[in-house]
Amino acid sequence: MAQKKAAKTLKIIHNGNLASLDPIWTTAPPTKDYAFLVFDQLLAVDSNYVPHPQMAEGWTFEEDGRTFVLGLREGLKFHDGEPVRSADCIASIQRWAARDGFGQLAMRFIDGLEAIDDRKFRIKLKKPFPLLPAALGKSNSSQCFIMPERMAKVDPMKQVTETIGSGPYRFLKEEFVSGAKAAWAKFDDYIPRKEPVDSISGGRIPAVDRIEWAFISDPSTAMAALIAGEQDYWDAPTLDLVPVMKADPNIVVSPRNPTGSYYMLQLNHTQPPFNNPKVRQALAMAIDQTQFLKSAVSDPTLLKACYGYYGSDSPYSSEDGAEILKTRSLDKAKAALKEAGYAGEKVVILGVMENPTLAAMAQVAEDLMRRMGMNVQLVAMDFATMAQRRTSKEPTDKGGWSMFVTVWTGSDIVNPGVHQMLRAGGPTAWFGWPNDPEMEALRDQWANAATPEEQRKLAIALQVQAFKTLPYIPLGSLVSLVAYRKNLTGVFPSPVAAYWNIGKG
Repeated sequence: MAQKKAAKTLKIIHNGNLASLDPIWTTAPPTKDYAFLVFDQLLAVDSNYVPHPQMAEGWTFEEDGRTFVLGLREGLKFHDGEPVRSADCIASIQRWAARDGFGQLAMRFIDGLEAIDDRKFRIKLKKPFPLLPAALGKSNSSQCFIMPERMAKVDPMKQVTETIGSGPYRFLKEEFVSGAKAAWAKFDDYIPRKEPVDSISGGRIPAVDRIEWAFISDPSTAMAALIAGEQDYWDAPTLDLVPVMKADPNIVVSPRNPTGSYYMLQLNHTQPPFNNPKVRQALAMAIDQTQFLKSAVSDPTLLKACYGYYGSDSPYSSEDGAEILKTRSLDKAKAALKEAGYAGEKVVILGVMENPTLAAMAQVAEDLMRRMGMNVQLVAMDFATMAQRRTSKEPTDKGGWSMFVTVWTGSDIVNPGVHQMLRAGGPTAWFGWPNDPEMEALRDQWANAATPEEQRKLAIALQVQAFKTLPYIPLGSLVSLVAYRKNLTGVFPSPVAAYWNIGKG
């Protein structure tokens, strides 16, 4: 008798707890990483941000660009065995668009969605919107993941509890232990595309039978587990440990996300003191990006100051309007803070201690604001607690917050459409809820622009206005690396932590 082939398990060290199983409800990186295994997308962008079919067989614009028609590939199934239908796609698009910035922008152009049959549907547009495929296929949170209609009908302000998708791996909910372990099994009925992988486009091949995450918060423990062969793969390892891992012949350390990781101070615009724009401006005057970046890594080749609201690889990369961020003067910041009328209101920093980089930068922010003369409290917590607390708009003495350090990839901030952090619609904006109608108007004008030149002009105008409003304060970028055992195959550059296509020898 033929011997049964041994099942292969890819063991991954993940830096953040999986606190939510709903990638529309939250933009938390662990949830996004979970979702790319469980769910699939209609379209997906390549490394040049060009959208390609994913679940889709193809799409067309008809009626002078006022109708978008999309057909599904044959044989697509959800993990419960049910076929993927147009109704599932329509409901999923509507739920996604209620929460995502690019989705909200798209809905301003959309007049209606309707099924043609079970494998084809149309989106009626009020006027042409050529950016629609890019919105549906974007790589940054929140992605338009397709769920069964019953899940997609759940209020987008509430979390779904089911974990049924149509992606390459099934989530093993019965094995999930929050803060300790998560596991997935290969979905045998998944049909990957035949095109080679390019960023998140192309074939999403389930190359192992099982994937396991271990949540290891201590970097030294994580590195020891990787070197010992107890774990196979470490996403975003602590950068100061990289030389040790590079010295091990069984470990590969390489760039994972070519767009880099961009750090920022997210400010709460609904509560004192950062509801005062002059206080936000005073803080920006004190920021020295290099000091924040050096708190996380000592190797200067792994860090880069970035005086703009778009990533350095963006076609809109510019330093226009960034003069305030180049002030780098504590004395000027103190004077501006006094002029702003700061009256000692408490600043509560949500400090994510399980991530060494976020923790270090939160401590730099705390020290800087104390030296400015501000009343500061750094509250230590894990990522899951922070992800929940940042939803509060209450005052700081009632469980609210003032600031936290966060990180996004270069692909997350490449243009005004995908850039969640540049949303300034108040209640519809990302956590911190900045409110600037001029920023919103400039985004709409960018979406309507007829030429790339006009789009660039408007994107830069949006940045200039953002430096006046300061929805958040940019802290610069760090190289995004991954460390893994040499017996792994198929590791590819991607703006997201995608684990499909990775095999184990």
